[in-house]
Amino acid sequence: MLRRLSLRQRLLLVVLLPAAALAAAIAGLFVVRSTQAADEALRERGLAIVSFLAPAAEFGVISGNAGTLTNLVQAVLEQRDVAAVAIFDSAGERIAVSGRPRLAVPARILASREATVLDQRDQRLTLAAPVLSAPLAVDDLATRVSGTSQLMPAATGWVYVELDTQALDATKRTILATTLTLTCVGLALTAWLATRLARALTDPVMNLARAVDEMADGRLDIAVPENSAIAELRTLQRGFNTMAQSIASAHHTLQARVDEATAQLAHQALHDPLTGLPNRRAFEQALDEAVSASRRAGDQGALCFIDLDRFKIVNDTCGHAAGDELLRRIAKLLRERVRANDLICRVGGDEFALILRGCSAEEAARIAETLREAVAAFRFNWEGRRFSVGASVGLVRIDGGLDSAADVLVAADLACYAAKKGGRNKVIEHEMTARTPQNEPHLYITGPEGIPFSQLELYGQRIVSIKPPQSPPWHEVLLRIRDGEDVLLTPGELLARLARGSAGLLLDQWVLERACAHLARRSDDAHSPASRLGLNLTPASLSEAARYFDALQEQLHRHGLAPQRLVLEIPAALAAQCPKECAAFAALARDAGCALALERLDGNASALLAEIRPDYVKISLKTLTDAYGLEAGCNLAQALCGMAAALSIRTIASEVEDELFREALADYGFDYAQGLMVEAPAALRH
Repeated sequence: MLRRLSLRQRLLLVVLLPAAALAAAIAGLFVVRSTQAADEALRERGLAIVSFLAPAAEFGVISGNAGTLTNLVQAVLEQRDVAAVAIFDSAGERIAVSGRPRLAVPARILASREATVLDQRDQRLTLAAPVLSAPLAVDDLATRVSGTSQLMPAATGWVYVELDTQALDATKRTILATTLTLTCVGLALTAWLATRLARALTDPVMNLARAVDEMADGRLDIAVPENSAIAELRTLQRGFNTMAQSIASAHHTLQARVDEATAQLAHQALHDPLTGLPNRRAFEQALDEAVSASRRAGDQGALCFIDLDRFKIVNDTCGHAAGDELLRRIAKLLRERVRANDLICRVGGDEFALILRGCSAEEAARIAETLREAVAAFRFNWEGRRFSVGASVGLVRIDGGLDSAADVLVAADLACYAAKKGGRNKVIEHEMTARTPQNEPHLYITGPEGIPFSQLELYGQRIVSIKPPQSPPWHEVLLRIRDGEDVLLTPGELLARLARGSAGLLLDQWVLERACAHLARRSDDAHSPASRLGLNLTPASLSEAARYFDALQEQLHRHGLAPQRLVLEIPAALAAQCPKECAAFAALARDAGCALALERLDGNASALLAEIRPDYVKISLKTLTDAYGLEAGCNLAQALCGMAAALSIRTIASEVEDELFREALADYGFDYAQGLMVEAPAALRH
């Protein structure tokens, strides 16, 4: 019960309960003593009256003079509070009476031997006293008893008096009322003082308690009034305010540091720590917004994918510190030459991306050429050595022609790759199907997803072992397109247009179905040894890996093929752009039992070897020597083969088109070879 009481209630209870008990005890004692005193006074007065009346009535009683006794009792009746007076003779007969006696009992009256109180009830107090007659003392007639002379008085009558106690009762009521009034007034005054005291004690404490609760709820800018009349509580209030100010100050300081750290983390999450440029995450968000704006509001823009030329030479020759400094200076150079509303980002090792907002095609081409020229004119000096670098730029328009940001990115990447393959330090703009170059024959689109299935053919190029023990050769499946004039074309434009989305996945499933059918037919041919096929995959299968492997399992089961007869090939550049998707795809490939290969590996993507652990890796000596020079390219190829061997990954030399290279492949550490010097592609037999 006490636990439910507040502090103020407890203080009031502590003060008022003893005060009320003490006041009740004092008031009760006063009332009892006062009423007893009043009763005693009335009795003393009554005893005095009968004691006076008895001697006065002696003569009348002895003489029997009724008139004298009547006058006497009437005189007594006139006394205050006297209600009735009677005188009795020795026989108990009333010989004089005044008033109306109520309680006269002769037997009790006659039994009294001295002035005494007989009864008190019915608002009457009755008293009686004997009328004594003392014998006349005569010496000669005195009787001596034991040598002592005594005169024995005799009762000749009795006097009886009734006193009215109404006045006494009124006095008692007055005493009680006065006592209760004074007690209540005293208790009220005590309660007022106690309330004032309790408020003086509890209000500051309650204010402090509320302030503590608000601080616990997170409100720190709080203070309590320093107005307590009690010095100790005032000191406590002052101390609390000082503490609250210190906590609030510390909180603001900590919050400022947290906000600063959060802003720094947010900046780091969207910016490259080396160059300070926005990173790939910020680039992808901005690209999504640009593509959405082009479809929704018709905004035009462009994406430039910039890959530095000969950066690897600086990084390998002078070390990573030189490479980092070169990247910082190139980043500064690019940032100074773009418009205020454009976004330049670092998206990879030596790869940059530029989103041009609100930019026409002509203006985008001009800006891209300006950047290329600036990078080509830049000279990098490091420890007495002087280097020149270039930039291969892939340009694609953001005008609603491509469905998604991924399509735009793949198109820019393909254009950049075309710039590198075409001699580097160039700007190549990706052309949509509607803007087909004159030197590329038109495709007749016949499929429901824009895929010319009737024009597609599958070719295979053999991959041979160049190290003992010799293992059976296998083939990489190549897609070719036969146009209306029966000219065989490479599917570069088709793959760029169908790189993402359901159409790309549909194309990969179409190739998978025919490749499995071809393997099944070769297994049934007694004159043809069982072989393996390598299947190139579009980015769509990488992002829709679960659907692709469902189709793969269905085809393997349908044709009764072992999964080891399929090698799934992913471009290294694509794996570097989508590391999470590639890792998930590799895990599914291992679960399915298929081999995995990375193609076109260069120094920029060498970390993928340890991250993905493919079964095979394809390295193009032609590409490496074109990019880094003959000596540096061969050294890099040998280094990549050494890394792969250390990880138990078999290496394939792709695009072997030079007899000099073919003879040195084993010395470089390659396990397999593929290219025109090994065998030209041939149509797969149906």
